[in-house]
Amino acid sequence: MNHDDVDFTASAELEPYSGGSTGMSNNLECQTRSSYGVVLWFETGFTSRFCKEMPVVLSTSPYTPKTHWSQTILTFREPIAMASGKPSGDRLAAIGTEACPATKIQLRVSIARAVEHRSIDISLETVGIGSDGRKCKWPVQIFNLH
Repeated sequence: MNHDDVDFTASAELEPYSGGSTGMSNNLECQTRSSYGVVLWFETGFTSRFCKEMPVVLSTSPYTPKTHWSQTILTFREPIAMASGKPSGDRLAAIGTEACPATKIQLRVSIARAVEHRSIDISLETVGIGSDGRKCKWPVQIFNLH
């Protein structure tokens, strides 16, 4: 990783969990649920190029053994209601509300080195998309992590 690689922007798309093959009934497919934010973590590969004897991946994922680093939680200013499928939402209601839940949330996360040593600034752009294609964009949120 180069010094300039610390600053970057990435996009992600969230969709409601519909139960999949876990045995949950299909009537949950259109159930409205609230999304409160996103969790970020990192993985770093110490590959055979640098660690010939024992390549390893350092992960701070919540699904791997704990390290002294932890995940980062970025909470939305307000919960965003989500539902999969084609719920019958109120066409006059704002996307992401109980009356008109979002079917997707598009995220754009930008990370940049902060002025303070060993600190980063994170900006989070959030857009909810309704089942009819309408969008709702929330104000950008800025987080500073030490």
